Parts: sequence; structure tokens; C-alpha cells
Amino acid sequence: MAGTISTLGIGSGIELQDMLDQLRELDQQSVTRKESKVTVLKNQLNEFTTVNNKLLTLKTTALNLSLASNFIGRTASTSDEDVATATASAGATEQSVSLDVTRLAAKSSWMSAAGAASAETSVYVPISQETATGVADPAVGAVARSGESMDITFGGTDLITIDAAADMTMNDLVSAINTHVDNVGAGDNGRLVTAETYVVEGETFLRIRSDVAAGTGESNRVAVNENFVDFDFAAPDATFSYQVGDGDAVTVDVAADTTLTQLAALINDAADNPGVTAAVINDGGASPYRLSLTSDTIGEDGRVTFISQLADMAMAEQQGAGGTSLNAQFSIDGINYQRQSNSFNDAIAGVTLTLEDVGSATITVGNNNDSIKEMIQGLVTNYNAAVQEVRDKSGYDSETQQFGLLAGTTLRDLPFAMRNLMSSTVRADESGKVTSLFALGLEFNRDGTITLDEEMLDAALADSPDSVSAFFLGDADNNIAGFADTINDALRSMTGTEGQIDGEKKSAQVRIDALEAKIEAENDRLDRKYVILAKQFAELDRYMNEMTNLSSYLTNQFDSLSGSWGTGSSKK
Repeated sequence: MAGTISTLGIGSGIELQDMLDQLRELDQQSVTRKESKVTVLKNQLNEFTTVNNKLLTLKTTALNLSLASNFIGRTASTSDEDVATATASAGATEQSVSLDVTRLAAKSSWMSAAGAASAETSVYVPISQETATGVADPAVGAVARSGESMDITFGGTDLITIDAAADMTMNDLVSAINTHVDNVGAGDNGRLVTAETYVVEGETFLRIRSDVAAGTGESNRVAVNENFVDFDFAAPDATFSYQVGDGDAVTVDVAADTTLTQLAALINDAADNPGVTAAVINDGGASPYRLSLTSDTIGEDGRVTFISQLADMAMAEQQGAGGTSLNAQFSIDGINYQRQSNSFNDAIAGVTLTLEDVGSATITVGNNNDSIKEMIQGLVTNYNAAVQEVRDKSGYDSETQQFGLLAGTTLRDLPFAMRNLMSSTVRADESGKVTSLFALGLEFNRDGTITLDEEMLDAALADSPDSVSAFFLGDADNNIAGFADTINDALRSMTGTEGQIDGEKKSAQVRIDALEAKIEAENDRLDRKYVILAKQFAELDRYMNEMTNLSSYLTNQFDSLSGSWGTGSSKK
């Protein structure tokens, strides 16, 4: 406390500090009362915000009920969701149709016809070897020099060795291979391999191939090992070519001894992959590994067709084999349809159908009464929350013997204003079946809350949906405001800037600011007062201490004189 002196009262022996504290406590009561008022006002501010938020929630519900789009919502149901599911957009025609699904749309798929023992099995065994460079004239100029040699291995076992005793032209080399004593077999020309020349852009190249024209596999593998200075041999790439739908052809170049796993990666990683997925699968058989190729797109637009396949890995069509359509096929009320996808929205206007399986079902499109009912019930729930909050904070509490925070504000009358709003009448359609919430089962309770008779609400929604929507939406053409707009506009006025609640909050804040200013000024005044009192009490303490010391001195002197006089009398 301002003005406190820790030694006050020690000199005089009087409890001066206690006296000073008690005086300050009495003077502080006025400040404490103002602080209590500030606390109440701040609690009131918080309560204004709470009520405002509840009214805004109610306003949102009313706003939803003022939107025509929420009354033209539709539901779509199917008698058998294992056959099809459906959703309906706003405004879809109410109807019931029969659906018969005869085939689902599917993805085009292929599988390698023969299995392999391992995923690393080669899908392209080279049955030929070709020179990387050509010559201008195969009859002129040496391609094999004296002392050079060539080993040709056929089928992994048969070996043909060409030793150049003298320089040889390309034609000489071809003749030496084809007539070699070891080049004898059951091929088309009675050989193991056949050497031949071919011309590309004016240059002649050499090819060594299996003599079996349609030969494939390890039994026809051709390998060349040579030490020629002028020629290198290599197996040509094979081509794996396909297209998806009417798209461009896609060609995958496959090098010799590419494995199943590598081929799947080549297909998947190709920059021009049009939308297919390759995978190596294990079918569990004796030779279980196969290549599968599946379109990423269902329907005929995703059909995969082959332009060229690998000789060592023939592909067999699976889904769509034999020209079977990949499109979904179904009928609606006896009319036949096809679609590329199993989900579409152009067969029944405003309805998205998703086919799940072959079979029959009934598709029903109706009003979304459950959603409207939920919004109306939400209006009641949010109304009750706002009204109950105001009543609870306005009434008298017998336990505390005090009125609530809102008792002295204009918000205490809010429940009455809201009751009048909820009783509003709107006639916006010719039938006039629903002109107030009472037609939907409205009942007022003694505590100020409301309830709706659910049976009456369900009956109104089922029997008079247009009248229900007209009541909430009004009729803009005839300048008739709907019930929802009436509620929404009233709440906008209450909760908006310069509205009733905003006015109460501003008024409370002004009072808070004024009280806090008074509290600060009064505390300053008391601090100054008690600084002065503390100094005065200190001076009093000092003076009392001096008086006490003087009294003690005089007492001692009187005692001494009295003693002296007493002694002198006894000597006489």
C-alpha cells in the first residue's frame, strides 16, 4: 500500500500501521464497488456476444430456408444397390424407372499366352545377327582379313567356325558360311543358319539367321563371336507395337534377352504410353509367370489392339476377346443403351447412375423431404437455444437472490419479439395449405421454447410440398416476402452493426470505460492521501517516542530525588 512505513508504531508502541491500513480499507470500499460493477459489465459484454452468436446461428438456418435451391433438391434411390446406385441433382424430374444391366463396362486386357518359369525369362531370344556397318559393293573389297576368324553358335550347342586364310569379300563370307561343312541341319535350306545380304539406303549389310524361317526360342538362338577389324555383329531390336482405341500406334523397341520384368518396365515407362499398365503376374501354374497388359480406360475407347508382337511371347486377349464389347450395356424402361463408363449422367436427366453389377433394379427420384425437414427442425432447435439463453440470463435466481446479467437490458424482451416473429403468417400460394408454422405443427411451451409435431410436419411435406416451399420462400413476382426472409431480415437488424445487440455492447463499454477512469482517479487520490497520512503518522510516532523517552527520564529523576530525600531523613 502506498505510504506504508515498515517501522511505523515501533517508537510509540501504538499500532499505527494497523490504523492506517484499516482507514485505507474503508476508503477502498468505494473503489471495490466500482470494480465489481466493471466485472458485471464485462460479463454482460460476454453474454451479449453469446446471445449474438446464437442468433447468428438461427439466422444461418433461416437463410438456408430462404434459398430456392434447397427446396428443389432431389433424392435418388435404387431398389437394389448391388446392381446400381444413383444420385440426383436439384430440379430433377420426380419419377420411377426400371433398369436392367446386362454388362458392365470393362478394361481391355491381354495376357502372354504361355507362362515362364521365372520373371527374368527372356521374352526375345535373338535368331539373327547383323553387321552394324555396310559396304558399297559386297563383291569388292575385303571384309574378313587373312588370319581373322568367326564363331557362329546355333541353338547354344552347334558351332560353325570360319577361318579366313585369305582376304574375303562380303559375298565370299556369305558363301563360306552357307557352304560350311558344319552348317548342316534341318532348316528350310538344309542348314543350321543362313547368311544373306540386304541393302539399306545404298549400302549392303550382312545378316546371319536361323535357317528355320519361323524359328523361335533357344533352339534357334544365333550368336556370333568374331575378331574382324571391319565388322561387328549385333542382334537387331524386336518391336512390340500396339494402340489404344483409335490412338496412334506405340512401338516399344525390345533388345535381345530383355526379360519379362524389363519389358513391363519398358512399356510402363515409355514417354508415349497412351494409358496402359503392364505387370508380371504369377498365376500359380507350373510355369506361372506371365505378362499382363491392361488399359487404364474402361470401355471401347480403351480397347488395346496389337500391331506387332514378340515371336517368343504371343499375347492372348482376355477382356474383350472375340470382339465382345467393352462398353456397359443396359436398358431403361425397355430402351437399350451403351456407355463407355459404368458411371454416367446422361441416361436419366439430372440423375447420375453408377452400375455395380448385372441385374435389375428400380430407380426412384423424389423430393428431398428429409433435408427440408432437417432444416425446419434446425430452425426450431436454434430458436430454442437463443430464447432459452436470454430467459436464463434475465430471470431471478432464488439461490443467489439476484437477477441475471440481461435483466436490466433491452434483450430481456427478446423472447417476446421472437415469439411474434415465429407466429408470422405468409400466404404465397393459391392453395394456402401452409401459411404459418402452426400448419407444420408449431406449439409454444410455457418456458418460451417451441416444438413441432413431427407427424404434422411429415404430412405437410408429403402432401403439400409446394405450399411448404412457398411459405418459406414467398413469391417474388407478387412482392410477398417468405417466412424465412422475414426471420432473416429481423435477425440481421438485431445482430448487425448499429443493431440492438451492438447498441447494448457499445453502451456497456461506455460505462466500463467511465468506471475504469473513475477507479484510476480514485486510486490515485487515495495513494496521495495515504502517502501524506503515512508521513503524519510517522511524525506522530516520532513525537510520541520523544514524549515517552522524556517521561521515562523525568520519572527516573523523580525517583532519584525521592530516594535522596528519603536517605537524608533517616540520618537525622
